Amino acid sequence: MFRRRSFWIILALTAIVWLMAVMSEHNDYPVNVRVKWAGIDTARYVVTFADTLLPVTINSNCFLAMSRYNAVRRKPYVLTISGDTVVKVNSALLDDLVKQLDFDGTHGITSTAESLRITLTERGRKGFVPQLRHVNFYFVNQRGLAGTPVVEPDTVWLYGDPASLDNIKEISTLDYAIEGIRDSGWYVLPLDPVWRQYPDVRSSHDSVRVFLPVDRYVEKTFNVNVIPHCDDSRYTLRLIPARVSVTLWVPVKDYDFLSADQIEAVANYDPALPSQELPVLVTRFPNNARVKQVSPASLQYVILHN
Repeated sequence: MFRRRSFWIILALTAIVWLMAVMSEHNDYPVNVRVKWAGIDTARYVVTFADTLLPVTINSNCFLAMSRYNAVRRKPYVLTISGDTVVKVNSALLDDLVKQLDFDGTHGITSTAESLRITLTERGRKGFVPQLRHVNFYFVNQRGLAGTPVVEPDTVWLYGDPASLDNIKEISTLDYAIEGIRDSGWYVLPLDPVWRQYPDVRSSHDSVRVFLPVDRYVEKTFNVNVIPHCDDSRYTLRLIPARVSVTLWVPVKDYDFLSADQIEAVANYDPALPSQELPVLVTRFPNNARVKQVSPASLQYVILHN
């Protein structure tokens, strides 16, 4: 009885050793790797065809082959394209596959496929210049806009059925407020997603960036002559006084470059609407400045008949 039991134990151990030896040998194991395409502008293109499996043969032992079989069922190989729709299956691609999927213990990998293909069909498209609407900028500590804002991108593309695109007339920003602006910088503004009313329409962007050039503003006062104006040539208008002080908010960097000859103030007389005083209107001033105060804000006048 003891001899029989020893025999079966020795036989079992021999079988285990043989199986381990066989499974440790290197052989070729075929496997189909799932392919996931990336880098595609799905707003602009529709994928009408794509290879989704890549057959490969990997030389390794049986243990690692079984591990790979389970791994490829859970994780695809992500193939990122940058314009080309036909990707050659070469050593560089296979090396990237081995690295990306963590295929340890590989002693060589080949494939019967020569290439992987994807077919993209471009949707209809329509471009819009994004409109900045309902956006409020709040500056702090005498800061203010010191130049023209820059918007990026300058064009937002909508892709989809031409009939749907024709129904969309403009792309603009949503109601938005940016508070506490102190320095120049970029700010992100969300777009009104009007394209979502149409299931077949996609947008290249759901927001835009705006660059605000910001500077500290200080007061600068100029004494300027007021131009009297009367549409009726029978009258001559004389103002009392003839000059006013115009106080502007000006950027610090431009302080020394602003002068009184860049400012124009006008007082209009209308015989049909006589009044005791005429308001002073600043009709021209530097576009990088803001009018804070005019003193006096209205003038007495004398009408002389020609």
